[in-house]
Amino acid sequence: MEKCEVEEKEIEEASEVLRQLVEVPTVTGTEAKASEVLRKPLSPYVEEFHVDDWFNHIGKLNTGAERKVALVAHIDQIGFMIKSIDDEGFLKIQQVGGWDASVPYGQRILILGKKGTVLGVIGSVPPHLRKKDQAKEIKIEDLLVDVGADSKEEVEKLGVEIGNYALLLSDFSKLSGTRVTGMAFDDKAGIASIILAAKRVFERKSELKVELDVVATVQEEIGLRGASMIGYKLRPDATVVVDVTHAVTPPTKDKVVVKLGKGPAIAVGPIYHPVIVEKLRNVAEKIKSPFQIEPSPRGTGTDTWAIQVARGGVKTALLSIPLRYMHSGVEVADLRDIIHTSRILAEFVLSF
Repeated sequence: MEKCEVEEKEIEEASEVLRQLVEVPTVTGTEAKASEVLRKPLSPYVEEFHVDDWFNHIGKLNTGAERKVALVAHIDQIGFMIKSIDDEGFLKIQQVGGWDASVPYGQRILILGKKGTVLGVIGSVPPHLRKKDQAKEIKIEDLLVDVGADSKEEVEKLGVEIGNYALLLSDFSKLSGTRVTGMAFDDKAGIASIILAAKRVFERKSELKVELDVVATVQEEIGLRGASMIGYKLRPDATVVVDVTHAVTPPTKDKVVVKLGKGPAIAVGPIYHPVIVEKLRNVAEKIKSPFQIEPSPRGTGTDTWAIQVARGGVKTALLSIPLRYMHSGVEVADLRDIIHTSRILAEFVLSF
């Protein structure tokens, strides 16, 4: 396959869309905050944009066509909730979504309080003071949050209370070349790709023969709940879910096959409809866009699961953006993978 180049303006556009998305916190349960950050970049390329009762965000183009194709990615991100506040002003947290407790330890945390955001730090028992028989593995219940207060009353004056959501404080930054780092690339990299795909389809609207539904789902990180709603409500003829997958690093090279910067991964396995999978491969080859194949014999914990079995079943496939250090504050993605994903998605939609 000939090398498929990306232009500098595409790199900058993808970077800016992703930056805007990750800078708005959308911990599972707070997805309503995403409305404006989704509406602004997507609205120019759709005829309708609306938010349902559970804050799934849906954009439609060529509304009312006989057949319907959906591009789906989840807008929620993992985070925390405040579990308790003790008399000395220390907070306990519980996880929202899947965390390795060693990741938040020693990091800054941003609490979404009722008066605004409150900065804190996440600590635990220093290694110097641990007992010999104390487990070395850190657990979520071992962590505490220090906001600089000396009492529960001081914490409450800051607007922090039990049940507040929180997230790690992590800046979106550029690394070498086309690589970027930050938080919530799972799955805002996917969201960025479907926004850019919608733009590409809009620019070739005269070729569009189906209704295109561009969907940002909620609550993926706690059980694919938004996708269950969307699959039932929209009942598309075909769906491509865009999520992230683990990219190879030295410690994972025996467990992971997908590489960063080599294009998105097309999942192959029982839950991915063979017709849609083959169509994705064909359009990628047609436009000479790089892609990878990821074997998935039992499926993965993505929105694909829920949409596949909605109503009587939906022809569904999964396109995954390679990602290093998933579910951390220093996730690393390659902007070229996001761009190639958007190209494949647009060509897929226009091929119907």
